[in-house]
Amino acid sequence: MGNSIDKYSKNDPLFKAEFSEYIQNIKLENQDEHDNLHQTISSLRDQLDELKFTLKNNIQEAISKKNDEVNQLKSTITELRVQLDKAQYERKNAIQKQIQSSTDEINQLKKSCQVLRDELETLKFEKKEAVQKTILNSSDEINQLKESSQKLRDELDSILKKLK
Repeated sequence: MGNSIDKYSKNDPLFKAEFSEYIQNIKLENQDEHDNLHQTISSLRDQLDELKFTLKNNIQEAISKKNDEVNQLKSTITELRVQLDKAQYERKNAIQKQIQSSTDEINQLKKSCQVLRDELETLKFEKKEAVQKTILNSSDEINQLKESSQKLRDELDSILKKLK
């Protein structure tokens, strides 16, 4: 086909000019299309780069937010752990104080019981001793009264004998 075009171009100057203009228009259209495609490619690359940048920023922001959230949760956990440990310590301390208080009270009650037992034993002993003294005194008095009574009888007998 290239030979036919060359032949017409040599023989017909008008054909040559029209053909040349046609080729120039096609080249110009192709160049415009080529430039548009390059612009489109460049624009798409820019958009892609911008999307990648935005995506990276969004990912970094999301990671940063999650890291902040994780750190806040760790901080909260640590704070709650400290509060829990403090509460457990205070509870154990309160229990120990209550046990100590109860132990002290039990010991005081035991001492009081012992003092009361000792006092009761002392009172029993003193009562027994008082009863013994009273019995002894009563026995002595009874004996004295018996003796007095006997003496008085003897005297009475003696007086009666003298009167007879």
